[in-house]
Amino acid sequence: MLRRSLCLIALLAFVTALAGCFVTQDTYVKKQDEANTLAKNVAELVQKNKEIAAQNERLQAENTDLKKQVAVKDALLQRNTEEIAKQEAKQAEMVNEIDRMKAQLAKSREVTIEESTAANKQADLKSLRIKVLSGDGSIESARQMAKRISSMGYEVGGVEMADNSDYPVIIVYFAPKYKKEAKTLAAKLGKGTLVKPLYWKSVFNLIVVTGG
Repeated sequence: MLRRSLCLIALLAFVTALAGCFVTQDTYVKKQDEANTLAKNVAELVQKNKEIAAQNERLQAENTDLKKQVAVKDALLQRNTEEIAKQEAKQAEMVNEIDRMKAQLAKSREVTIEESTAANKQADLKSLRIKVLSGDGSIESARQMAKRISSMGYEVGGVEMADNSDYPVIIVYFAPKYKKEAKTLAAKLGKGTLVKPLYWKSVFNLIVVTGG
C-alpha cells in the first residue's frame, strides 16, 4: 500500500514538473515572438528614418537649387529693370530734344514769316508813289517831311511847293483805291493829320501837303 502511494506521489510530481516545463517553454516562445516583432518594428522605423533623411536631404538640395534659380532670376530682373530705366531716360531725352528742335523750328518759321511779312510790307511801302508838297510856304518843311516819310520805309518820288501856302494842317491826299494806305501814313504822321481824296489828276498814289 505504501509503495503504491509513493508511486502515485512520484507520478504526480513528474506530471507537475512536466506541466511546468510546458508553461515555461510557452512563455519563452511568447517572449521570443515579442522580441522578434519589436526588432522588426525597430528595423522598419530605422528604414523609414533613413528614407525620411534621404528625402529631407533631397528636398534641401532642391530648395538650394531653387534659391539659386531665384537669385539668378532676381539678378536678371534687376538688370532688365536698370536697362528699362536707361531706355526710358534716353527716350525722355530724345523727346526733349525733339521738343527743343520743334520749338527752334517754330521760332525759325516765325522769324522767317516776320521777316517775310516785314519784307512784303517794305516792298508794299516802296511800291507806293508818294510826293510831298509844301503847304506852308517853305520848301524846307517839305524836305523835312520827305525825310521823315522816307525814314518810315516809304519812297518819296518828289518834293515841290503847293499851289498855295495856307494849309493849316498836314493833309494826305489819296488816289482811288489808296484810302487805306493814306490812313496808315496819316496815323504815322500824328494826330491832326487829315486824309482826303485827290481832286486833281496825278501819277502819284499819295500826296502829302505840309501845313501849319
